[in-house]
Amino acid sequence: LDEGPGGQCSKDVDDVAALRDAWQAAPAVYCDLPGGCEGLRILGEPVMEAWEAPYMAALAAVACGEGLDELGGRVLEVGFGLGISAANIDAYDAVQEHVIVEANEEVLGRAAVWADDARRPTTVIGGFWEDVVGDLPDASFGAILFDVFPLSAAQAAGDGEAGPFFAHAARLLRPGGRFAFYYDAGRNWIECVRAFRGETTSKLLAAGFASVEEDQVQCTPRRGCTYFWKDRFLVPLARR
Repeated sequence: LDEGPGGQCSKDVDDVAALRDAWQAAPAVYCDLPGGCEGLRILGEPVMEAWEAPYMAALAAVACGEGLDELGGRVLEVGFGLGISAANIDAYDAVQEHVIVEANEEVLGRAAVWADDARRPTTVIGGFWEDVVGDLPDASFGAILFDVFPLSAAQAAGDGEAGPFFAHAARLLRPGGRFAFYYDAGRNWIECVRAFRGETTSKLLAAGFASVEEDQVQCTPRRGCTYFWKDRFLVPLARR
């Protein structure tokens, strides 16, 4: 899966296995959008657009914040997309190792090429996170950034595609580790905050996190963007 706007992909497809296979093998279409903004499309879906860069930077800052070096400096990133968050993670001196999980084969290839020139030692793992997370040892990361594209309406609902990953993130993080993830809910900003505080926070605590905070970052969607219309993103931080 890839960095994505929290939309829904191929809602009418019932065969999940076939959809996963199709997503994995589908061409990754990188395109110039109106206003000079780069975009990534897979199976016709808007996986990511470059105007999201401030949000990707904010998520990376949360994941790679103070104390990461004391936690070993190992960062797991689930979803590569346009590579914006990866570049931000790579810029932090506290990062000692960067592990990227990516499902789409063409995006995976781009991630591998990018990793060759990264400042930090970077390992790229191909596959859906559901298939590879079991091979990652407990308490092996100091930080996790999770941002993947939902393949169904069910994945996009509620806490979005990150919800099923909460318990895995808690298992993979060292005590004190930091978990940042893409989050969008509701029809407006107030509904988004209410959903996070009223529903998502309790689920994170139940999954094993010690504390949950949120911040916000201003973003300006490009004119014509079809998947996001707020003027800011919510930036979650869950501490193990």
